[in-house]
Amino acid sequence: MKVSDYTVSSTGKKTKSVGIPGTGLYYTETSSGNKDSDPPPLPPEGNPGLNTSPDNPNNKKKRGCLFYFLALLAICFAIALYSFAWIPAIGFLIYFIIKKDLYGTKRRNIAISTAVFVTSLVVFALLGSSSTSPESIYADWGKDTFDVSETAEVKITTSPSDAEITSLELSSNDIAELNYTDGKAIITFKEPGEAALFFTANHDIDSNTVKISVTDKVAEEAKAKAEEEARLKAEQEAQAKAEEEARIKAEQEAQAKAEEEARIKAEQEAQAAEEARIKAEQEAQAAEQARIAQEQAAAQAAAQQPQEASVWLSATGSKYHSVPDCGNMNPNTARQVSLSEAQSLGYEPCKNCH
Repeated sequence: MKVSDYTVSSTGKKTKSVGIPGTGLYYTETSSGNKDSDPPPLPPEGNPGLNTSPDNPNNKKKRGCLFYFLALLAICFAIALYSFAWIPAIGFLIYFIIKKDLYGTKRRNIAISTAVFVTSLVVFALLGSSSTSPESIYADWGKDTFDVSETAEVKITTSPSDAEITSLELSSNDIAELNYTDGKAIITFKEPGEAALFFTANHDIDSNTVKISVTDKVAEEAKAKAEEEARLKAEQEAQAKAEEEARIKAEQEAQAKAEEEARIKAEQEAQAAEEARIKAEQEAQAAEQARIAQEQAAAQAAAQQPQEASVWLSATGSKYHSVPDCGNMNPNTARQVSLSEAQSLGYEPCKNCH
């Protein structure tokens, strides 16, 4: 918003303009500076009762919607930013002090600027003192071990005790998240694990650091149960394996024993067979020796007795011969016998060879 200086024409007319830069909206007010120089204007024809003379108390200037809009806007800005009004008030105060008093308003403007400066500075100081920033904060977790299904409220203590926490953040981590509302720090745990956690108040005040452990009882119980089942299963499998190995070992031992017994029995049978063979050989050898002895005895006895003449008998005929090929005899079919045997068989001597 811009307020231009008053301008005074050669006839004493005063003009004041108010406008918003860049919008094209403005308001202009004009008043007469010398009441005695010009006669009061006559009322318009047909309206003798209307008097627009400056001396007429019923003569009120008409203000448009822009004036009231700007006034309302100025009031809203003044209320919202009044605690900072002492900053521009310093500039206005200096301006009005060094500016020449052309219209007799210098004292009034200085007084208004001073009042705005003092009151806005007091409001600023009161607002600043009503919100004390903490010098340090302390976080009391109550304990350092939580379950992943828990929701905990952490007690935050400030120093000084009346300090105000406008924002609160939890240090970066993967196990918990913070919800800070109505001065309460509510912690929700997300994942099991461990982390060194601290809070940051008003973006620059750090609390004490606490090492927090988050467990998952349900998962741990399920894990313990699974491990116990796995252990029992492993024991059962180990027992079954041991039993199977014992069975295989027993079978192997039984088989080895049976094989050893079979081997011993086979050796014994082989030994018995060998002994039987040796005995048979011995018996055969003894029989051979007895036969040889018998033959030797028979030969010896035969040698001691006179030798009997031998004759040949043909396959057919009733004669015995002294040679195997006598007459038409076939020597291949002739057989040799003793003379006494041939005679006992009824054979007679051949006339050709005897």
